[in-house]
Amino acid sequence: DETDETDPDVPVETEPKWGSDFALGRVPRSMRYSWVSMAMEQVAQGGCIAVVVIGAQLGHKMTERNAILAVIIGNLILAVICIAVGMIGCREGMTTAMIARWTGFGVTGTAILSVAIAGSLVGWFGIQAEIAGEGLEVILPLKMPWLWTIANGAVLTIVAAFGFRYIVGVAWVTGPAFFIVVIWACVTSIQDPPLTKEVNDAELSLLQGTGIVVGGYIVGSIVVSDVFRFSRSKRAVVSQVMLPRTLSIVAYMIVGVIVARACGSEDVINIMNKSVGIGAVVIVVAGEMVINCTNLYFSGLAIVAFFDTCGCHIPRPLVTIACGIIGSAAGAMGILKRFINFLEVLAVAFPPVAGIMCCEYFVVKAFRVNFDETRPSGEMPKSAPAFLPLSIVSWLSATLLGHFLEGMPYLYSLFG
Repeated sequence: DETDETDPDVPVETEPKWGSDFALGRVPRSMRYSWVSMAMEQVAQGGCIAVVVIGAQLGHKMTERNAILAVIIGNLILAVICIAVGMIGCREGMTTAMIARWTGFGVTGTAILSVAIAGSLVGWFGIQAEIAGEGLEVILPLKMPWLWTIANGAVLTIVAAFGFRYIVGVAWVTGPAFFIVVIWACVTSIQDPPLTKEVNDAELSLLQGTGIVVGGYIVGSIVVSDVFRFSRSKRAVVSQVMLPRTLSIVAYMIVGVIVARACGSEDVINIMNKSVGIGAVVIVVAGEMVINCTNLYFSGLAIVAFFDTCGCHIPRPLVTIACGIIGSAAGAMGILKRFINFLEVLAVAFPPVAGIMCCEYFVVKAFRVNFDETRPSGEMPKSAPAFLPLSIVSWLSATLLGHFLEGMPYLYSLFG
């Protein structure tokens, strides 16, 4: 495998400071994780309460057939993006924000992209913290959802600040726990109501439903290099995307579809609470811990890269804590009310980023030599283009194309 042959074997001592997690450098082979550990982290990312919520919303607003098709088609689109971007991250051992400097965006464009990525993921962090807060408010005695949202956000912020190693450690616990309790809740909730119960009005078309699925994970797919830079080979990236990641997300979304149609409601938390009682606490907490830690972790890496373009070097843990505070506050103030609109915007704004990066890296290769010359030594390229205006114009044009054209906006913006 090309990655295994060329990955730099940089000593562990080259890690600059505690908690930096190679935010501005390459991950050496000695610091990469086994297939099983990476797979468990991907399963735990898929095992997220927000994924079940998306499935429930589709099941409540679409026909059963179209909802399941939207889940499958949307996740196949995401898988293709994840594999392409993840292979770049694995080969180069670098974060998305750093790779973008030599894959079409330049230093200035990467600064803009870093802010966009961080803002989107902090928004996602707030949404999932709010989902957890509202769920805990329903289940536990203290009826103060904003307080539960902030408390949940604080715990996740601490884990994310410690770095990827701790996120993987949490995944080994929360992934299996979420799977067991969700299956238990699903079986219990559908025993009494008939599965043939129909939703009166199909509010969403197949294309709209697919767009919501794509929007739900598109930012995470664009920044997947932040995770797969810790993978050991490109073959491992392909198998980790297709098996643990995609299968788990599809399975949990379909669970949401089934439960919503069986119970005639998209209120997953209440359904789960009635089905498994205190087990619903496990669903709420375990079901968003890893993915939300990852959202915050990605945000921190993006902001570190942004400040690096300005000549400032800020410790990643401090940046992560600041992002956690902002996201928790946004969740406590009710960002969830804009959930669907938020996903629709993400579904057209971020696919062009993957298109630009992959075209430059695999086809145009104008700056590929910068990677090739420095990869064997484990160093970062010495210089990067300052500003590439055509890439920014392409990004904006493709986003507008996806926004205004009817049909499949996420594909129009990706290939645009």
